[in-house]
Amino acid sequence: MEPSSWKIEELITQFNSQMMGIKETLNQIFGELEKQKTENEKRHHEQLEEIMKVQRKWEEEKAMIETLVSSASPIVNLNVGGEKMSTFRATLTLDAGSLLATCFSGSWDEKLPKDKDGYIFLDYDPEVSRNFTRS
Repeated sequence: MEPSSWKIEELITQFNSQMMGIKETLNQIFGELEKQKTENEKRHHEQLEEIMKVQRKWEEEKAMIETLVSSASPIVNLNVGGEKMSTFRATLTLDAGSLLATCFSGSWDEKLPKDKDGYIFLDYDPEVSRNFTRS
């Protein structure tokens, strides 16, 4: 064999050896990527299930609140500082987002303090309350 052929053979052998090393390294990298992909998919699936569980709970609570609000009487009976009066719920909830609107949305009726006659009791001066009970 000629020396140049021998060198070419040796270079081809080295090249093939390096290629095998590169192929092995790539296979390891691809294996690790597949493992990470599987773990990420599992984690994503778990997070999605948790989100769906929270969404279902939220939907149930929303339905319950909507039921309470829809069943709320349009007229609210109040005992304001000892003076009994009635007004429309819509009047008390005109300022959306206010404390008054939140309290009288219908969701809190069972939790608001009531007098012996079932009127919602507000410890305010009756004169002041006339402003927010006018329709």
